[in-house]
Amino acid sequence: MEKVYGSPVRQDGLYKIGRNKWELIYGFGKDNEADSTGWNWRKRYARRPSLEEIKEEIVGAIKEESAHRLRYGLQWNGLPVEYTEERKSDLTGIIVGMQAGFVQLPIEINLGSSEDGTPSIYTFSTAEEIGEVAALIAAHKTAVAKAEWNEINELNLEIYTTEK
Repeated sequence: MEKVYGSPVRQDGLYKIGRNKWELIYGFGKDNEADSTGWNWRKRYARRPSLEEIKEEIVGAIKEESAHRLRYGLQWNGLPVEYTEERKSDLTGIIVGMQAGFVQLPIEINLGSSEDGTPSIYTFSTAEEIGEVAALIAAHKTAVAKAEWNEINELNLEIYTTEK
């Protein structure tokens, strides 16, 4: 499925848009809350898709959006924090190194980059700041995973059994 921008509302359903054309539409989101329109996930078919194909596409879109939200959906002190397992383990290693006396503060850490590639670098001066970011990263992963599971579990395929 692909994100198509310009939608004012959620439009979930399977739409017959031509003699041999169907369009699957799922979800709604905005990149910025101030935007007047947002996006839907959409996919076109040259035949009527089965309910199993529809479910597979929607679950794939949910997982793709969750992966994006996990990676770029976190901010700390107004700075974007890009989620990666490597960054998570680096912060844990720094905390352990500080406890053992191998790492000294202040320390400059690359928190990742924003979606446009702009790096996010911060100089940490206290152990509490590093611990705060590490805890925030762990909580963020848990929250995104829980939201993904809820969305998949609450998926109502009944609305895709009839065409609009």
